[in-house]
Amino acid sequence: MKSGIQFAVALIGVFLMISPAVAQKGQPAVKVKRIEVELQPTPVFEAAGGVKTKKIPQQKTWLEVEVEFEVKAGNKEGVVDNLQFRYYIAVKGEDGNTRLLMGDVTHVNMLEGDKLYSAIYVSPTTLGKLTGKYRGFQKSAINAVAVEISYNGRVIGVDSTGGKGRWWESLSAEQGILSKEKTPFGLLWIDRYADVKEGR
Repeated sequence: MKSGIQFAVALIGVFLMISPAVAQKGQPAVKVKRIEVELQPTPVFEAAGGVKTKKIPQQKTWLEVEVEFEVKAGNKEGVVDNLQFRYYIAVKGEDGNTRLLMGDVTHVNMLEGDKLYSAIYVSPTTLGKLTGKYRGFQKSAINAVAVEISYNGRVIGVDSTGGKGRWWESLSAEQGILSKEKTPFGLLWIDRYADVKEGR
């Protein structure tokens, strides 16, 4: 009986020694500073080595959504190892009804104190399918944009432009959002944006 009590006391002692170390790990926090919606023409690159230049008869238009944010790491390293950004874009469809696009991008290794940015895009073709306007798409067709930011499956930040409350939850979402590296903008402004997890 005595040995059983001694074992229990020892076990509690070990737990108390471990607990502070676990508590120090902490959870990160994130604050969205700004959501910016822009139209961007397809970038034009020039090739070296004698490659002939070709004329582009009609430069197409992409939708760009950029989020400026900052993080509190909650650890002594001052680094947030990953954050998942889930974007929602409400677009006025050709029939007048609202269509909801959804897409994810996971950022990694974000430093506390840095000015951080995330960006996603919607292709000219997708915009055309949604609105019926394959040329001359207008920003006014965007009803609202929202972003949910999660850490290890737990939402730690939400922000939106337009709409009330969690408006995106009342709509059926479809895919159609591209992360920056999957577009022609992938090589541009590299140092501006938080690193993206490979394969996302």
